[in-house]
Amino acid sequence: MEYTFQCACGAEVSDFTRGGDAEVSTVAVCDDCGSAYGLTITTIQRTVD
Repeated sequence: MEYTFQCACGAEVSDFTRGGDAEVSTVAVCDDCGSAYGLTITTIQRTVD
């Protein structure tokens, strides 16, 4: 899964994490100011072929 968001300092924070269809918890750190964010990523829509 990929995530992207704007840090409080204005910098963009983005990365990839593994997890597939499962809920994933991770920590994202802003490279500009060092702020740490705890993220829980959950699939809210699943595409089925």
